[in-house]
Amino acid sequence: MANQIVEWEVKDGIAKITLNRPEKRNAINGEVLEGINKAFSEVSLSPEAKVILLQGAGPTFSAGIDFNHLAAITHDDRRAPGIGLREGIDSIQSILNRIERIEKPVVAKIHGFCGGLGLELALTADFRIASESATLGVPEIVLGIIPDCGGTTRLTRVLGPAWAKELIMTGDMISARRAYEIGLINRIFPDAQLEEQTNALLTKLLQRPSLALGLAKRAIDWGVGLDRMTHMEIEALVQSLLVTAKDFPETLQKGFATLLKK
Repeated sequence: MANQIVEWEVKDGIAKITLNRPEKRNAINGEVLEGINKAFSEVSLSPEAKVILLQGAGPTFSAGIDFNHLAAITHDDRRAPGIGLREGIDSIQSILNRIERIEKPVVAKIHGFCGGLGLELALTADFRIASESATLGVPEIVLGIIPDCGGTTRLTRVLGPAWAKELIMTGDMISARRAYEIGLINRIFPDAQLEEQTNALLTKLLQRPSLALGLAKRAIDWGVGLDRMTHMEIEALVQSLLVTAKDFPETLQKGFATLLKK
């Protein structure tokens, strides 16, 4: 849907979801959160959407939370201190968690500034592709707070505790090059090539069987934090679902044909 604060469209198998608040550097407020939730809900149910692209309009991916929205959810609502804030955080976490659980590949195309809640949103994606001029980080500590919508959890799982502590406890914004070196992003490209290279990855994912993509994603995510043997049981369960799927013979035949061409 066009001309929305969060736009989305599905074309040729690709669902494009765009934060469309460039005049506010795509800062995330209640309306943006509602739009993100609606957009991902729509494309997750769309049989035409095979892969999902998340991006920001204008010169910035996202400046993070809109401080007017932060003030609104921290406002005293005459209950015990902190209840309103915790409910607001829980609402945001629920939206981001739902994105992470979608059984379709999600690719975040990052340019410009990507900080705070903007980075926490990008962390829900399966792939993060960035331009060389992008900067990323979670600067909340400078304000005396912490990244509370998956920042401490997802950053630790992606980077390990040492790098997560450095980013969170210094509040430094880092270059895309540095983010690539520590494993925060998957790929980095010159600004002029970002669109082309992101499309190349989306095209490659479109060529892979959708059911296998979705279940591979879930098997990886389910296994994080589990013991090795339990994770292997999940692998076996997922594989049994794939090889007994009614379209598996066709998928297998196409896959062999693709491998033989290489």
